[in-house]
Amino acid sequence: MQTQAMPCPDAAVGHFPFVAPRLTLKPAWHPQHEAIERRLAQDDWPYILRHFGDERMARKFIAQRIPAYGLLCYPHALPDRIYTIGRMMNVTTVMDDAFTPLARPGMEKESAALRLHFEEALHGVQPPAAFPSAQLLHDALAPMRPQLAARPAVWRRLAASIAEQIAMQAESTAIDVDRLSLAAYLALRRIEGFGHWITMLTEYAIDVDMTSAFERDPALWEVRDATIDSVILVNDLFSFRKEAAKQERFNAVWVLSRELGLDATQALQHLSGLCERNEERLLAASARVLAGPLGGRPDVQAYVTELAHMSSGNAAFHEFSARYRVGDG
Repeated sequence: MQTQAMPCPDAAVGHFPFVAPRLTLKPAWHPQHEAIERRLAQDDWPYILRHFGDERMARKFIAQRIPAYGLLCYPHALPDRIYTIGRMMNVTTVMDDAFTPLARPGMEKESAALRLHFEEALHGVQPPAAFPSAQLLHDALAPMRPQLAARPAVWRRLAASIAEQIAMQAESTAIDVDRLSLAAYLALRRIEGFGHWITMLTEYAIDVDMTSAFERDPALWEVRDATIDSVILVNDLFSFRKEAAKQERFNAVWVLSRELGLDATQALQHLSGLCERNEERLLAASARVLAGPLGGRPDVQAYVTELAHMSSGNAAFHEFSARYRVGDG
């Protein structure tokens, strides 16, 4: 997302100390993770190469191991769905990369065209070859349509989350982070950061339908939102130094700095603590669901368990992916 560029008050970006949060949830890999990563590095290479138009940049993207995110966050995905889950991680990342340079004045026509072709892909229409990022979405969704035929509510909610994401990406003109409270920032990021989409993929991955469960127990929403917030907060913590080096301001560190009167180093430390407290919030909300009226349902148990893996898997991915290192693109 393109955000308002403002000078970072701390010039020595590389000297910001990193305070790793002390998280208790343990990550787990999907049993097929090595094979799926190898396959997707080959299968998605043509899309990625056409997207970047440069072999060096495409290889740099592959080296970030984006599909590994899904192989950590959905470790219990069904065997016939984990390939699509891994591919969807490439889809979301390439989509973000495609829209980001267009989210500035003067690029409205290009952004509208990209939006149109992503929307076509969502509705089953193959986009033109000039839009490989949208083609990748189309081809990733192709096997999901028949798989979700028996769960129409899941498909509707998944499609709605993707449509919401496309609109958010296309309409993200400059956002002034200095106008956002932390609560408002997190509410925006739950959409902008693909949170609704990736948690909908949890239902697809393990073949459950939480539509009625969300209606019956509001605590389930808290589990979902705490999971998304864990993704946001950990991402901001790990990506801050890279973003600061690029003069990017759309990060919780700057929100905390302004709201609490902290310098960037202090805000980083505070954000690390927020990551820890948010994990506690997730665990407490999960316990309430499992002790509540739906706690005896195997599908609810599986869903809550998998969301915990998303939290731990997200943190594990950020520890090794080159995507969050200063100097990596």
